[in-house]
Amino acid sequence: MNLLSLENVMKQEDHRIILKNINLALRRNDQIGIKMSSEESVMLFNLISGTVPPTSGQIQIETDKVLSQHKDDGLYDTLTVQSYLNFFKQIANFAYDLEDYIPAFSLLDVWRTKIKKLTEDQRKRVSLFRMFLYTPDVILIENPLHNQTAEGIELYLKALEMFRSKEIATLFTSNSIEELLLLSSEVYRYHTSTGLEKTDLALDEDDASHEKQEDENIFKPTNVFKVSCKMADKTIFFSPDEIDYIESINSVSNIRIDEEYFPTDLTMNVLEEKLSKFGFFRCHRSYIVNLQRVSELISYSKNSYTLILKGNPHVKLPLSRNRLEEMKQYIDF
Repeated sequence: MNLLSLENVMKQEDHRIILKNINLALRRNDQIGIKMSSEESVMLFNLISGTVPPTSGQIQIETDKVLSQHKDDGLYDTLTVQSYLNFFKQIANFAYDLEDYIPAFSLLDVWRTKIKKLTEDQRKRVSLFRMFLYTPDVILIENPLHNQTAEGIELYLKALEMFRSKEIATLFTSNSIEELLLLSSEVYRYHTSTGLEKTDLALDEDDASHEKQEDENIFKPTNVFKVSCKMADKTIFFSPDEIDYIESINSVSNIRIDEEYFPTDLTMNVLEEKLSKFGFFRCHRSYIVNLQRVSELISYSKNSYTLILKGNPHVKLPLSRNRLEEMKQYIDF
């Protein structure tokens, strides 16, 4: 059963569309991450919490235990960690001893320390502990790993295991795919033009060993190509239509999606060959562009051409003069 679901949700504010084409379902123990801006994240959380109504579409909530936390949510700095969490224990009617959960949130050494003296890492875990006291079914958190140290991230992920053990569904938003990969088992990216798009993640070898192929003659599509990129202990697969362009930096091919770069082991020549059938064009020795993303061609002189991408006017890709005629064969102009 879905704890919450959004169908074709759109939100307009001040004659400007903030979100559109939002289709999402969240079930018990789901771990979902969405790459989106802070403004989009705040609006999504407000829609789910019922603070604002959608302009169109349907939102169904099957639980009243949904908690949200924004990146600028504050704490009571004058209280100690112990007194702060005891205060919320009473408000939330939490029936168990806080001391039993201190190790899970790695707060034992600062238990009697005033919150104003805590590091950003510690404050994030205190905030997470507070949410846990309400025994929610769903938590929504914006940019949880922002400004955390490597050690802080490790301890935060450990604390999240307490939520997993209680089958609490988690929805995280961030402008960083790398962070979402650490937090979630399903990752989506929000595009202003197309809505939510799911990013394919490779299964770990241990997970894959549990999946048995019942039919070895299963149908396999013959014209599928995804670009693989290694991130930490996972491999991400990007479909061609997700990619804006590819840039060669220090002989490494970097997949560019929105504001982020993802290095791949494939060479530019291999990518050019594989992606040409999907509408990609080698506009320069160091660049391969998705022609579907091109919105403008600017000529600064007879020998200087620049491609502007849709939705990214600050991105200017060089077009080699000797490739202009070839590009005209792809785009009739």
